[in-house]
Amino acid sequence: MDRDAVVQEFLDAYRAAFEAFDVTAVAGFFAFPCQVTSEAAEVTITAVPTLDAWTPQIERIIGAYRALGVATAVMGPLQVLGVTPRLAQAAVRWRLRDADGGTIYEFDASYSLADLGDGFRITAIAHNESPRLRAALGSRQGA
Repeated sequence: MDRDAVVQEFLDAYRAAFEAFDVTAVAGFFAFPCQVTSEAAEVTITAVPTLDAWTPQIERIIGAYRALGVATAVMGPLQVLGVTPRLAQAAVRWRLRDADGGTIYEFDASYSLADLGDGFRITAIAHNESPRLRAALGSRQGA
């Protein structure tokens, strides 16, 4: 299987873990330390040292997805840059949808992936989800 197909399969499984609201499964897609870069009011860079440090954030995201009624995440076009045979960069636009197929919000994410001997794991993420997630939660609470 070529690298693009392997990355597609990896991200499909990652998406399915989120859709199942499975914190443990989602956490299994990461390697640590991991770096998370996001932009809301300002750019933040977070170094996540361990699984134990990351799990509460995964729980918060999954809790927010439940509150918003996320039923599925649709992956837009995937761009994969093969850096080396065991390193890749993947960029994707995600569209979160409710049970009726309505779009809750969209966001972009870029993943640094490394195969450390047991398949790809996420070692870094850059994303613009935070303000979209907060806005969706605010709209829901205001409704």
